[in-house]
Amino acid sequence: MAACDDCFQNFLHLLVHESMEKNAQFEKNYGCHDRWDWDDDASTLTFSDAGEPRVRIHVSVVGTTEGDSWQWSWANPNIPDSSKIGMDRVRAFGEANGYERLTSTFLDADEYTGWEMTSIAVHILQSPGSYRFPTELGYCYLVYRKIERTLADEPAKPAVVN
Repeated sequence: MAACDDCFQNFLHLLVHESMEKNAQFEKNYGCHDRWDWDDDASTLTFSDAGEPRVRIHVSVVGTTEGDSWQWSWANPNIPDSSKIGMDRVRAFGEANGYERLTSTFLDADEYTGWEMTSIAVHILQSPGSYRFPTELGYCYLVYRKIERTLADEPAKPAVVN
């Protein structure tokens, strides 16, 4: 049974704001940084300043946009399973609640779709934040699983999501 569009939009609206608050809290706790680097093999995002890594985040890929299309990572054979940790839970949540947008491989996308779907993943996975980075054809959206400071002189503020 499919959920009503208004029900989904109301649900989504709350989660977008929740995700924005989590990203603001991440910035408050860990700051803004000069550079980011993506390690596809390790599924990590590293933020650095003046060439020094400051924060390393183990992430899961939520999905990607290309033009006006969104694709969930769970449906993308080019993304390794090790980069999709927890995304099966997002899809299962969609199935259990009749949210077709969480169970359809591809979605028509506008400039907000990637952040909206990522906000849902942040909520379901109880992630402490999210990020997107540009690709050659669009954007890749991530949720944080484990945050680590990389400099010994900075106090650790671990945040772990399973």
